[in-house]
This record gives sequence, structure tokens and C-alpha cells, in this order.
Amino acid sequence: MALFGKKKSDDESPADDDGKRDPMPFSPENAQVFFDRAKTVGETGSFEYAMQLWLGGLKHDPSSMYGLEAFLNVAVNFKGKPGKELLSVVDGKTPADKYLDAILAWGLKIADGPSAVRAVEAAAKLNLGEQTHYMGEKAIQVVRGKPKKDLYVRLMKAFGQVQAFDLAVVAGEQAVQMDPSDGTLASDVKNMSAQQTMRKGGFDQTGQEGGFRANIRDLDKQRMLEEADRTVKTEETVDRLIADMEAEYQRRPDDLPTIQSLAKRLLERGRPEDEDRAYRLLMTAFKDTKQFRFRQEAGRIRLRKGRRALMTYRDHAQQNPDNADAQAKYEEAQKKFLSMEIAELTLAVENYPTDLTLKFELGKRNFELGKYDEAIGLLQESKGDSRYRAQSLGLLGRSFQSMGWHDEAIATFRQAIDAQGMLSDELGLELRYGLMRSLADKADSEQDLPSAEDAEKLASQIAIENFSFRDIRQRREELKKLVLSLRQGK
Repeated sequence: MALFGKKKSDDESPADDDGKRDPMPFSPENAQVFFDRAKTVGETGSFEYAMQLWLGGLKHDPSSMYGLEAFLNVAVNFKGKPGKELLSVVDGKTPADKYLDAILAWGLKIADGPSAVRAVEAAAKLNLGEQTHYMGEKAIQVVRGKPKKDLYVRLMKAFGQVQAFDLAVVAGEQAVQMDPSDGTLASDVKNMSAQQTMRKGGFDQTGQEGGFRANIRDLDKQRMLEEADRTVKTEETVDRLIADMEAEYQRRPDDLPTIQSLAKRLLERGRPEDEDRAYRLLMTAFKDTKQFRFRQEAGRIRLRKGRRALMTYRDHAQQNPDNADAQAKYEEAQKKFLSMEIAELTLAVENYPTDLTLKFELGKRNFELGKYDEAIGLLQESKGDSRYRAQSLGLLGRSFQSMGWHDEAIATFRQAIDAQGMLSDELGLELRYGLMRSLADKADSEQDLPSAEDAEKLASQIAIENFSFRDIRQRREELKKLVLSLRQGK
């Protein structure tokens, strides 16, 4: 019970005369004890207790990205109101306590914009740059759901505190779009943009030891930065950039930005041995830090290589259209690559359970592989994002259609059309075509005249808008015959 019981922990600092706790001593070792226990508890489904343990670990080490990511991933699975024991973990007055309180509040209401912004601000006050950037990227997406100028401005200021000027500019520009008349805000955004440029070039060090003269002297580093920013690079330039980054990596093998930059340059050159090296670098970083973003980047390298192999099969199949063996191998390669994509996306969804883009992509891949049960659950969640609502509903309709659930497919396609509108673009036509098919299937299987008539009307509308769309001419003729047959009671 020393660390994990309901009683007061032996590690807790004693209360002072005012009843306030002294700041808990920084201890990554004690934090890891909590984290290990939290991981085990979370796997049993005891989400509230797991959240309490993750926060307990973060109390010992607020700078832990591993603890933050893991806490948020557990928090999104917790439903209900937090108990006193969970709330007591964040009961304190220190900046670290306020940071934990903010991430708990956001974890409990992950789609709430103000809560997301407050968590980012709390991280910035502690000068936790990586946490501010990590949560900030997600907060911008959350705020976009119900955009408010003041939330974007608060994010901009928080990003500025930790010199994350790239995100500060993004948030600031969103705020300016909402209020173009705010000249002071527009000026602040321009200043942030200038700071971003200066920081990129190292000119913000003017006045520090060495100052601007140090930048002038470090011509090799300036050349490397300038060459790295070029869109088009010569082979010689890429080789030199990699050599520079290799030297930097040898000096600082544990520096995460250096590892990322080296992997990026290797992939830019793109030789097979470069891809293998980048993959090993990223996987090692993932094992050492437990930060999933490195595993995600490594997974993209696997997919990149797998996609090239798939294209080889595709090209061979296209060159030999009458070769049954070539066609079969290409089809098999497609299924294998799709399974590889699903494996990578599944890992990503497990680690970023609030990212509806990932859930949409995973649901789409499962649909393509015929895994309709898996697809339906994911697509029902991803339709909550307005960007994917019509597409998600369309794929849901097609999933129900493939399962023979006519009524569910019809209702879902109608929702999708309402979300998309009666547009004549590709998606709009696909949705109405899907509804037409489901109505036709229902009419045929249940001898239902109203469904057949609705299907015929849709077929006629599609034909008027795009006479060459799919097999619409044939479908229209078949539906006219079906309607006539049902009217005659045959």
C-alpha cells in the first residue's frame, strides 16, 4: 500500500501549517513505478484507477511525455463522473498541480475546446515545450469544431511562451480569419511569423554569448539550414545534408529532433539502405522513449516499401491483362498491402483514440477488405467529424448493403445525402447510386412497390445528371421493368 493504496502515500510530502502540500520532489524513478502499475491496471479495464495512477506518476515527473500520452489514451475510455480519489490527485496550488488538473479536465471532456486550450496553457506555464506542441496540435483540431477567436488567441499566446512559433502562426491566422478587422491581432501574428523565421535561422540569439557574430562564423550550419529549406535539392546537396546530420547525430545520439531530422534526410534521399537506417533509428527512439510518434513514422516507412512492391505487381498485371497468374498475384498483393495498412492504422488508433481521421481511414480500409463489423464501429465514430460525415455515412450504408441489411442501408444513405446535399459531384452521385441500389434490393427481395418507385426516380435523376455514370442506363431499364411487374402484381 506504500504507493498505490487508498491511504496517504508514503511518498506524499507532509502538509505545512496552512494545510497546503509542499511541491512533490521530482523523481522519474518513482514516476515509472506508478506508470508500470497504471499500464497493468488499464489493461484490466479499471480506467478510473488507471487514470489516478498515471496522474500520480506525472505528479512525480510532470515532464514525462510517455505519462501524458498514456493518461489521455486511458481517459477517453472512461465514462462517468470522477470520484474523490481521482480528483484528490490534482488537488493542489502549485503550477504542476494546475497542469495535472487541466489535463484531467480535458481528458474527461476530450472534445471540449476550452478544456483543450486550458491544458495547453498549463503546459506552457511549466515551459513544457514538447507537451505544449503535442496537445496544441490536437487542441487546434478540437477548436476548429466550434471555432472561437479568443480560444485561438489563447493558443497563440501559449505557443509563443514556449517558442512554438509554427503553431502560434497557425492559431493566430485562424483568429485573424474570424476577425479581419483586428489590426493588433494581425500585427501580433506577423511578429510571430517573423520570430519563426528568426528562430529557424538562429538570428534570435543576437545579444547572447557570441550573438550575431556566432551566426556569421557558423557558416556551415547556416548553409545546412538554407539547403534543408530548398524544395528542390541536388544529389550533392542531399548527400551533404545527410553527412552534416550524421555528424550531429554522433555528437548527440539521444537528441530527439536530431534523430527525426536525420531520418527525414535519409528518406529524402530514398535509397533502400537509407530507408532501412531511418526505420532502425525511429524504432530505437520509440523503444527508448515510448513515444508512439516514432513508431508511427517507422510504420510509414514499411508502408512506403510495401506500396512500391504493390506497384510492381500492378504494372506487371497491366502489361499482361490476359495472364491469369499475374492478375491473381496482383489481387493477392493488394490484400496483403491493405492488411499492412490496417495493422499500422490499428496501432495508431490505439495510441490516438480521439483522432477521428485515423478512425475514418481504418474504417475505410476494413470496409475495403470486407470486414464490415469492424468498419461499422469505426465509421459510426468518424461520422462525428464534419469533414468525414458524408463519406463515413456513405461507407456505413455500403457496409449495411453488403450485409443485406436493406432498411439500415437505406436510412444511412439518406442521412449521408442530407449531410452532402443533392450535389452532382462524384460523392453526391455515389451516395444516390448507393441508395438506389439498396431500395432496389429491398423492392426485389420484399416485392415492395414504393421502394421500387423510389429507386426508379433516383436512377432517372442520376441519368439526367450523368448519363455515363457507372451502369445507370442498365439499372434504369431494370428498375422500370421491376416497377411495371410489381404494379401488375406479377
